[in-house]
Amino acid sequence: MNEEDERRFHALVTQVQQHEATITQLLEILAATNRKVTEFFSGQEK
Repeated sequence: MNEEDERRFHALVTQVQQHEATITQLLEILAATNRKVTEFFSGQEK
């Protein structure tokens, strides 16, 4: 692998790590939203 290939590979690794972090944040938001919706509807049944 030459220097240009290594640079591109490193850029791809960095981009994948950023995407993983974004996906993790979105899943945390989704989980929090689901909890709030569940709490809301649980309160509606009483």
